[in-house]
Amino acid sequence: MQNKLLEYLELADYHKNNKDYKSAIEYYEKFLDIDSSRVSVLTITADLYSKYNGSESLNRQIELYEQAYSIQPQNRLVLHGLAFGYEKLGLKDKAKKYYEELLANNPTDNDYYNYGGFLISCGDFENGHKYFKRRFNIEDINLKYPADKTKKWDLESDISDKILLVHYEQGFGDTIMYSRFVPELTKYAKKVIFKIQNELFDLVSHSEIFRNIEVINCENEPVYDVNIALIDTPYVTKTKSSNIPYTSKYLEINPEIITDYKNKFLNNRKEFKIGLSLSGSKNANYSGRDIAPVKVYDLLKDIPNIKLYDLQKENISNDITPLGQTFMNFTDSACAVCNMDLIVTTDNVILNLAGALGKDTIALFNKETNYRWFKTQGNNVGWYEKVTPLQNSKQNDWDLVLNTLKNTVINKLQS
Repeated sequence: MQNKLLEYLELADYHKNNKDYKSAIEYYEKFLDIDSSRVSVLTITADLYSKYNGSESLNRQIELYEQAYSIQPQNRLVLHGLAFGYEKLGLKDKAKKYYEELLANNPTDNDYYNYGGFLISCGDFENGHKYFKRRFNIEDINLKYPADKTKKWDLESDISDKILLVHYEQGFGDTIMYSRFVPELTKYAKKVIFKIQNELFDLVSHSEIFRNIEVINCENEPVYDVNIALIDTPYVTKTKSSNIPYTSKYLEINPEIITDYKNKFLNNRKEFKIGLSLSGSKNANYSGRDIAPVKVYDLLKDIPNIKLYDLQKENISNDITPLGQTFMNFTDSACAVCNMDLIVTTDNVILNLAGALGKDTIALFNKETNYRWFKTQGNNVGWYEKVTPLQNSKQNDWDLVLNTLKNTVINKLQS
């Protein structure tokens, strides 16, 4: 029997080293059928399942980690696997249990960062953003501190006599979502400067809530005393998920510009206009949020009296009018959004733009969402009152959501 175990282990290791994960899993499972007491084999097998087919084998991954936990409950790799696994399943009480055990066991900055994101996804903004501050201590190209570290505010000391620079971080959607907190910082600093991406400058600088803020683009190097990264603003303002500011609308466009855009690109069409945005940036550090455009087009195309518009730069279908190709900046994007009767979008920048503009929107979410979306059931997403969430009950299985989408669109058309 011992020879058989050694044979299975050697074959499994051979296939793993050659990245033939399917064959490696087969031989590790044969090993475990005989001897399921080896924690290293249990965790390696669980990890290979994740690499091979991701969430499709999530239950088996958790079974393996639970077996390992029964043997070595202090094993950090096991605790990490259980916390992540139960979080993906949406079993947040169990995920929290293992996160807390992980944080009691020589925690790293990465552990605190992951726990912070998890707590935000649970709606615990105060503790979540406190731990999320650790993101700049880990090795991740998407999480570099965006400003001069020598002038980094500690987020606690009195800066009432200081000029504060708020610097954008990560993507356009993050800037739009978190920009709502910037006006609150005028309560803490003598003056607030908000540095944003060039593409967003025109849109943000002309919105009323920023009237007491100096908004600048990336080409400016202002004089200031201390700085803060944008996503730390909810921590400073002590925001809870129950009192997020400006959930109805906070970005604005001059009505004349909206009308000019309509006259130029929409030809005053009378149909019910639906703007589609079904994929996000390929540079984002999470995936699983995109939907094949043809699925949505085939679903909606036969509904009478509607017109579909593509709100993305890349033309998703020859059957959908490509408005995205008219966008030079986010003011153009906002004009297109404002001229729609309804936006249908996945988790991408158009979702945040439409929400911030107060536009009627349906947001399509996979089972596993980005940590920000703490509310994916009910009439709105918490961040935006006019954004209605529809979420998969199973990862990557969009059929039920799309059927619900069609009925929702028909109801809105008839209302």
